Amino acid sequence: MKTVTDEMMRAAQGQVPAQLVLKNARVLNVFSGEILPGDVAICGDTIVGVGQYTGQKEVDLAGRYVVPGFIDAHLHIESSMVTPRLFAAQVLPWGTTTLIADPHEIANVCGLDGIEFMRQSARGAACNIYYMLPSCVPATPLDTSGATLTAGDLAPLRGQPDILGLGEMMNYVGVNGLDPDVHQKLQAFAGGVIDGHAPLLSGKELESYVLSGVRTEHECSKPQEVLDKLRAGLYILAREGSAAKNLECVVSTLLEVGASFDRVAFCTDDKHLEDISEQGHISHNIKKAIALGLDPATAYRCASYTAAHIYGLDHLGAVAAGYQADLVVLDDLEQVAIHAVYHRGVCCAETRAPLLATEISVPAPLKQTAHLAPLTDGCFDLPVPADKDFPVIGLVPHQITTQLLYERVPSQNGLFVSGQGLNKVAVFDRHTASGNVGLGVVRGFDLHGAIASTVGHDSHNLVVVGDNDGDMRLAVQTLAAAGGGYIVVQDGQVLSLIELPVAGMMRDENAHTLERQSAQFIRCARQIGVSEQHDPYLTLSFLCLPVIPEVRITDRGVFDVQRFCYFS
Repeated sequence: MKTVTDEMMRAAQGQVPAQLVLKNARVLNVFSGEILPGDVAICGDTIVGVGQYTGQKEVDLAGRYVVPGFIDAHLHIESSMVTPRLFAAQVLPWGTTTLIADPHEIANVCGLDGIEFMRQSARGAACNIYYMLPSCVPATPLDTSGATLTAGDLAPLRGQPDILGLGEMMNYVGVNGLDPDVHQKLQAFAGGVIDGHAPLLSGKELESYVLSGVRTEHECSKPQEVLDKLRAGLYILAREGSAAKNLECVVSTLLEVGASFDRVAFCTDDKHLEDISEQGHISHNIKKAIALGLDPATAYRCASYTAAHIYGLDHLGAVAAGYQADLVVLDDLEQVAIHAVYHRGVCCAETRAPLLATEISVPAPLKQTAHLAPLTDGCFDLPVPADKDFPVIGLVPHQITTQLLYERVPSQNGLFVSGQGLNKVAVFDRHTASGNVGLGVVRGFDLHGAIASTVGHDSHNLVVVGDNDGDMRLAVQTLAAAGGGYIVVQDGQVLSLIELPVAGMMRDENAHTLERQSAQFIRCARQIGVSEQHDPYLTLSFLCLPVIPEVRITDRGVFDVQRFCYFS
């Protein structure tokens, strides 16, 4: 609860000038859906009134729109490849004043130390950063993770000002299977916000999942799935990221049936800096939703008040007395044309140029996380039958889901060789140096060369896809020496290398250089064969997550998500 001073009360009543007044605005009222003429009076970091006011300082908006600052209701900052302070500086100029982040990527590598670094970095960031505590570390017991977090590890953090609840419960099989460790975490956060993650779950399994206490869902890729989950009482977080783009499905489905948007908020989940630079952040969700036919007032409410309401941020999400002065000034409502951004009552951005930011010192252990066993001769050898169908991971265009295919695959001397649109994929344990290597076949990359990363959701082992063992071996060895990152190799030459020394997934300096390197990485990935239908980063990284249908690969082998077991 904000402290209200006598000066603020007098300013609200018009007895004394407010410290700052945004004059002659058109103000979006998220409660009524109206856009009303008026001034916005601010004292310190708080809005004290909307109406007719005078101020010690006045800014004439000349009829421009004022809307609440945008809230990203669910994201993983680590996917941007920069640390929290650097990321906040990139998104604030696009109107995003609040991030609700789940640090389960770094937690799966570095445990509580990783979470504490993210929390420390958030203090002093350009925008508000809150965290949901990772529920799945490891994501499942099915692969090798860098850490394990129990209910006992997480419970002491509940109630901290920057902690809003329990992050996405991806282990829906464990939820419905009454896994004791899973249910201990659910009980530890009962009565609070628990995020969901249950792609394609329906019927009685969905009912059971919701009964466990899960409150939100951002995995909605089919119209019926959107309706089923909304009708089950879940808040829907309409996601528009770099690879997973579900906002159109959510918005179009609800518009078609005339459903309410009162339980819909916006999120990005995973979005790269270069996409943010080109498209915007939550501003892009708003613009796209309006273009799909959503009423602008409703779209801005989804981007602000609804997200704040879900997560109990009662001081955010509205342009009204008592709310934090996180505001976006717009030249055009439907095009989300940003004129200025105010955070805590201060004008922080009047252009879309990223703000300057300096990261705190990163503890040394967080930069020493690539622990691979030496590569052995034959570690890439994949025996396949000559006369039988073989399980193949089939990529799905523009999605992170996959298809389980059975095909006759090309071979030589009993070992798989790339061809016919098929490539080899390998996942190496990079946490314990166990020497575990999972091998499989993937359709959809069709590479000549190799592409690899230490970002392999969610255990973040080292994943590599290629058409020849030499390039794959070079990619793995180069990444291990660099401490992690992304790499493209072709014909024995490194074409692109992005070094990500912080937990093998982020860098703590020079976001501008990262954008240039990222653009080069994408060009090189396309050059060796990655289709425009697939995001080179996320498509590769999500091959390793054994809780998204239908088939995945870990350091222990190829995993059938539907049957929840490994292929022998």
